[in-house]
Amino acid sequence: MFAIRPGRPAQRADVHLIRAERRAFPGPARHRPDTAAYLADLAEPYGVQPRSCAPGHSYGEMGRALLDAVVPDQEPVDLLVLAFSIHDTWPGRATATYLSHCCPGTPLSFAICDQGCAAAFSGLRIVRDYLGTAGCRRALLFVVEQAVLPYDSPVPAPEQHRGVAMVFGSDDADRGPRLTAVRQHAGVPADAAADLVAADLTELQAGHVVLGDALAAAWPQPRRDGVTVVPPGQPTTGVWWRLVDALTADGADPVVAADYDPGLGYLCLAGFAEDALDQLGEPTTEQGYG
Repeated sequence: MFAIRPGRPAQRADVHLIRAERRAFPGPARHRPDTAAYLADLAEPYGVQPRSCAPGHSYGEMGRALLDAVVPDQEPVDLLVLAFSIHDTWPGRATATYLSHCCPGTPLSFAICDQGCAAAFSGLRIVRDYLGTAGCRRALLFVVEQAVLPYDSPVPAPEQHRGVAMVFGSDDADRGPRLTAVRQHAGVPADAAADLVAADLTELQAGHVVLGDALAAAWPQPRRDGVTVVPPGQPTTGVWWRLVDALTADGADPVVAADYDPGLGYLCLAGFAEDALDQLGEPTTEQGYG
């Protein structure tokens, strides 16, 4: 992918989270019939035999279901970012481009992977940098993970197929929690994560913290009140799933999402403040799609 960083305006526009949707996808998935043969051909030169297992979920189909819930036809978006860590199960499709084709506004699209839990925070940085520039007033961030790997992996797969979609706006009429900060630290060893996140939270004046389970393991006794620790099992979507709960409940209290990838050494934080998020329904279970 080739992209040009947008020229920044003289004053960065406020970015507000105006709508969010969460869904789990336990039902049957639709797949290309030649997926098993495709994976076998890729694995053969390395002496690896893919194991037979139930098919995972495609991010294109998951994204379509979320898209229908958060982007009405009369409210097109200008930017779409797809963030994931576990690979897609529909080979040969540029999923971010496919979702842009399906999305009102046919937005500029990015896909971010190979960053572990940092992918969603990188996506949020792209949203922040583009919103408020010429022709970019609304952005959609997908954070998705599917739970099936047809080969052995040293990293456990997620427990469920899940997706979170968040719509951000920069117009004066857009209201919702304001994005106050996105911070990403690289090369952070586990024994340094606790002190670094504690210092960042103090500087960001966090009122409520949504803490990823890997970060909670590296910081077992956070010396502050108002901490929600995400249960293990959803390394990519877990923080964002719980973040929308905190933003709905806390309103004006500054809320910070914080996560850590011990394998890659990424420590990430995102801060939100002011208006409560009210355009969020109860978590939905998508029973299947075709």
